Amino acid sequence: MSIVKRAFKNKLFLLGFVTISGILLASLFYLLVFHDHIPVSPLLYDNSGKPLPAPYNWELYPPFGTDNFGRNIAIVMLVGAKYTIFAATVITIIRVVPSILFGFLIHFYLGKIERPIKYLADSINYFPITLFAILLLKRISYDEVLMSMGDLVQPLLEMTLIYIFVLSIVYIPTNAVLIANEVKLINKMEFIECSKTLGATTWHIITKHVKPFLVPQLYIIFIKEFMQSLILMSHLGVLSIFIGGLYLKEDLFGVRRDVSISSDWAGALGMWWNLLWTPYVWIPFIPIVLLTILILAAKCILDGLQHVLSTDERIVNVPEKESTEELKQLGPFQLLNTKTN
Repeated sequence: MSIVKRAFKNKLFLLGFVTISGILLASLFYLLVFHDHIPVSPLLYDNSGKPLPAPYNWELYPPFGTDNFGRNIAIVMLVGAKYTIFAATVITIIRVVPSILFGFLIHFYLGKIERPIKYLADSINYFPITLFAILLLKRISYDEVLMSMGDLVQPLLEMTLIYIFVLSIVYIPTNAVLIANEVKLINKMEFIECSKTLGATTWHIITKHVKPFLVPQLYIIFIKEFMQSLILMSHLGVLSIFIGGLYLKEDLFGVRRDVSISSDWAGALGMWWNLLWTPYVWIPFIPIVLLTILILAAKCILDGLQHVLSTDERIVNVPEKESTEELKQLGPFQLLNTKTN
């Protein structure tokens, strides 16, 4: 039975998968049926006829009330869910897939400069990735373009692609080195050395010997990168760097504020961050809680998958030593010991 089929029989994995899938499907359903229409509440008045400015609480507009623009918060979150999940997924794919190619390239063809490449990639880890993304995205998404183009900054598709590209490339060097290290550990296994002695080509070794061991680890790497992407998106959202860009809009107080074009959850967190210091403190906690649920769901998928791999009788660790007896000892990676015939 494949790893994926066994994973879906794990309750923890299934809980996380159903949670993320359910949120995504609900958001897509609203797009198809209601075309992402976000209702805006009219101005309300008290008994004396005095206008009551938004936000309005959950008693007047359940379940979460409205934001300072009078928009129904629940609908804003529903609309932005798909952009949040899709952006994190695409960022993760771009981080991992090229890293696989570069990882094989580093190990099999760049052996002479493998160590300097690893040193360079390790040095990147000491530079705050959030700060690097801010330096690349802040000016593009807001500062000068806002002054020259008026309220609407950039087209949604263009800014989304720029956003995804920047958040993807910053992690490729580190992931490439990680995958190169795993391939190196796999290649130390005795039967692969025998295969090389018998004249196996590099392609044969990759497809027949390395692939069965590496694929389970790629699942783990993918889920971890998805979680990291959500966290990085949240950091950037607080700093008014949103998926798809932003525009300025007057709220019902008459104050011009940043508005996320896509209404993604990280953008909503940034839009409502200043409300933490107002009586409407519950509003910014809504995207915080939803992002936390999304990350916890991914963590459930990760833990469920790791449990499936750890309970498989064919799981072994691939250490740096070559003795077959020592393969039973604990090592830095858990890999799937499938047949390689």
